[in-house]
Amino acid sequence: MYTISDLRKLLGLETANQVRNRISAIRGILTSSLRHGPNNQILLTKEGLALLRQLQDLYDTGLTLREASDVLQHTLTANGVIAPQNSYGSTQNPVNREQQNQVVAILRDEIGFLRKRVALLQERNVVVDRSEHPHLWWEEIKHETDLG
Repeated sequence: MYTISDLRKLLGLETANQVRNRISAIRGILTSSLRHGPNNQILLTKEGLALLRQLQDLYDTGLTLREASDVLQHTLTANGVIAPQNSYGSTQNPVNREQQNQVVAILRDEIGFLRKRVALLQERNVVVDRSEHPHLWWEEIKHETDLG
């Protein structure tokens, strides 16, 4: 069993808070590997250490803790190692699902708008004869931006 101090050294971290943040990020995955010792001291099994190392490896590639946690969660879920959960260990609740549906709807609208905009810009680009108008295509739409 590893203490927070042990984990800090093994993961090459500078503070105990960094270890706690990593444990919090994947608490749902670590549930079976976490124990509490004397004075409510956090202890972690070898399996838990392996998961924290995977998280740290992902973090070291430039991902944020949240992103690394999501990737680890998805990987373990896809491989059938754990049951589907969100990155902080609780199953999806209706409020989160509703919020996700709202975000998806907003993003769909935005994508639709951008597709129309791209089509319009492509249309403009096709209509312009390069031999008659040697200037760059974006000069025609420069007035539509704040930079124009």
